[in-house]
Amino acid sequence: MGHDRMTGAVREFDLAVVGAGVVGAMTGHLALEREPGLRLLTVDQLDQGSPNATGLSAGLDVPTGRDARQRALAARSTALYRRLRTGRPGLPVRALDTFWLLARDNVGRLRETMAGPVLEEADPDALDGVFPGLRPSGDQALLRSGGSWCADVAGLTRALLDEQRGRSGCAVWEGEEVTSLRPYGDGFLLAGEGGRALARCRTAVVATGPWALHGPFGERMRAAGLRIKKVAAFHLDLRPVDDAPVLIFEDDDAFLLPQPESGRWLFSFTSQEWDGSPVLGPPALSDGDYREALRVLRRYVPWLAGALSGGRAFYDGYTPDRLPLVEPVPDHPGVVIAVGGNGSGFRLAPAIAERALALLSPGYLEPQSLGSGRS
Repeated sequence: MGHDRMTGAVREFDLAVVGAGVVGAMTGHLALEREPGLRLLTVDQLDQGSPNATGLSAGLDVPTGRDARQRALAARSTALYRRLRTGRPGLPVRALDTFWLLARDNVGRLRETMAGPVLEEADPDALDGVFPGLRPSGDQALLRSGGSWCADVAGLTRALLDEQRGRSGCAVWEGEEVTSLRPYGDGFLLAGEGGRALARCRTAVVATGPWALHGPFGERMRAAGLRIKKVAAFHLDLRPVDDAPVLIFEDDDAFLLPQPESGRWLFSFTSQEWDGSPVLGPPALSDGDYREALRVLRRYVPWLAGALSGGRAFYDGYTPDRLPLVEPVPDHPGVVIAVGGNGSGFRLAPAIAERALALLSPGYLEPQSLGSGRS
């Protein structure tokens, strides 16, 4: 795929993005915004439509963060998504209202996490048409905020990659695994299984998501403390009303998200199954997941517990500080790692991509020829 069929030469690119999930697609999009003439390659070991973190993501962007650094990333991502949606109104991204149900003692802590939106006390009657009879108990608070977005993440990613495919000098290759990046001349050689040459590039961003430990620089990411955790959600076989909001159970790190396009709700909750591997295939929902989902639903909205109907599970990379791992590779100048979505890959993707590109030295993204070299 990487060779010119007429000459047998390995194709050259200015920037290679390894990983075609939402972070990789956003990296390519922002790079082409910055340098429209860039020769850009995005390559992914999976074919389009294969189960992955991007395709199974809930696609919820609520601008919050556990500390100032994460709040800054969240706020920046929200601004970049807003700009993207304004320029491309046909993208599958929509705004939605947000309600929070939590212990009143924890309201102050929640307010500190907000990266822009204002929290206000909500009238429980506002949810009567969505969750009939929902009333906070005496020690609970129901709050409301704006500023949230929801997307069909797979559709959004596809749209960005299709734009890239349509540009002269750019390419998107699927079903092609990159196993290493080797210094070569003034850039790098992307190699596949058995050392097979795939392409040459001047610079690269490695955004391999849950495959991070098994791709290029996996040992470096492992040494940085990156671990793989299951992310799980169930579907509720109930049709949301028009303009239904997301309802977040802040104390249990769970939420109910309306999916009107599918005629159901998605219930996302926290799984604590660690150190799985996407190499073995996508994870399955377990009996423990079902029990945890029932526990949270019965605590807040018990009448919904009987509506659980199937679901989804995937892996994501998690860092010790729950901040994305975005850093240059010291012995590979011109290569940046951008992994560790921490279950928020869609939410933080624009800021992660922007940070990765900023770490490339000035001039790296300017189109120019690669020097010759030996691998």
